[in-house]
Amino acid sequence: MAAENRRIPFVVIMLGIVSLLTDAASEMIYPLVPVFVTMLGSGAIVLGIIEGVAESTSSLLKLISGILSDRIGKRKVLVLIGYTLSSLIRPLTGIVTSAWQIVAIRMGDRVGKGIRTAPRDAIIAASADEDIRGRSFGFHRAMDHTGAVIGPLLAITVLLVLFTGSGVTDPLTALRQTFLLALIPGILAVLAIIFLVREKKETAGSSGSFRFSLRSFDPDFRKYLLIVILFTLGNSSDAFLLFRVEESISRSGAVTDLVNGIEPLRLMISGFGDEKTRSEVVNILFLPLVWAFFHIIKVIFSTPLGALSDRIGRKKVINSGWAIYAFVYASFALLVFLPAKMQVAATFILFAVYALFYAFTEGAEKAFVADLVRKEAHGSAYGMFNFAIGLGALPASLIFGLIYSTFDRRIPGFGGTVAFGFGAITAITSVLLLTFLVKEPQRKIV
Repeated sequence: MAAENRRIPFVVIMLGIVSLLTDAASEMIYPLVPVFVTMLGSGAIVLGIIEGVAESTSSLLKLISGILSDRIGKRKVLVLIGYTLSSLIRPLTGIVTSAWQIVAIRMGDRVGKGIRTAPRDAIIAASADEDIRGRSFGFHRAMDHTGAVIGPLLAITVLLVLFTGSGVTDPLTALRQTFLLALIPGILAVLAIIFLVREKKETAGSSGSFRFSLRSFDPDFRKYLLIVILFTLGNSSDAFLLFRVEESISRSGAVTDLVNGIEPLRLMISGFGDEKTRSEVVNILFLPLVWAFFHIIKVIFSTPLGALSDRIGRKKVINSGWAIYAFVYASFALLVFLPAKMQVAATFILFAVYALFYAFTEGAEKAFVADLVRKEAHGSAYGMFNFAIGLGALPASLIFGLIYSTFDRRIPGFGGTVAFGFGAITAITSVLLLTFLVKEPQRKIV
């Protein structure tokens, strides 16, 4: 049977549902974190620490969890533990009183992600044959992104209900209550794992001591990891994209002007307090709207572009995504300098293009790991792959936040230009290195 007619395995579909629910919970919070941090009196450096520490914690645990899942030969239990931990800790963002406390919440959330990700990816790799592996990973990411569409829309709905029907006038209070409600989809995700996910029987766990070593892996896999680290150094948290948008529209008043020019919307926000409060509410609602749109594009393209790597090869698809990333970051470097009337349209266009970066790379990058590594070491390989990302993630967000703040103090708006430009240059360098240094294994192209 042709690969395009093969069904995606049932366990992949179920794990997709779990990711949908989890991301719905997560994305009720994530796109609002930049404005929440700002309201708590902090800025780019604190945001960089929050995101860098969170992602690095996650990636370190992905390594440990991946190796452990190979040793014990049972992956579902680690997946369950990871999702449960994140679902219970994440909503606590709603009770913090200082931006620094978000670091602890995000770390707890990412500990859960770190425990679950490598064994979950190993289950997907083991369940999908090579000729539909890219499509299976792409499908899983599409489901994940569907949840990331639902989450911001839920957040917008809750915020509108709070502002218009519950008498809440303080934006900070509304954000807190929205974050606490993220517990509901998280609990549903845990129940889905318990009752719907069935792990495919594999060979018994590996014998030997628990150890970290790259010696037994193919040299091309090791080079691939080093290039991933380099790319990640310029790949700061997506929270900075939202931070850049919030910075641009706050200074220009672009979204407020747009809303005031549409009579039904102007009337809807007219009861939200004084002019300053109305502007804050409009900007708060705009961020999850952009974030939902961003993930709609991901949903549309993740499965077909993940499957594209099954047909034309992983490297071509990954390099295409990294090149798109460089273009988008170079464009965000200039966003704040656009006329106010152009900023809203430019924001949606850039996020649409940026979504293609994820659609090209997320499935292909993970499928490439499975191509380069023998099956019995998939858990360890995915752990090392995510650990490599973590090695770059902490300094990436810290460096990005430091560059952003340092240059912004000298010339307002210029800090983001330098920081995003750095990310674009790093991405282009990674494209060149992957092209010339890593050999793609020969396999049947479908």
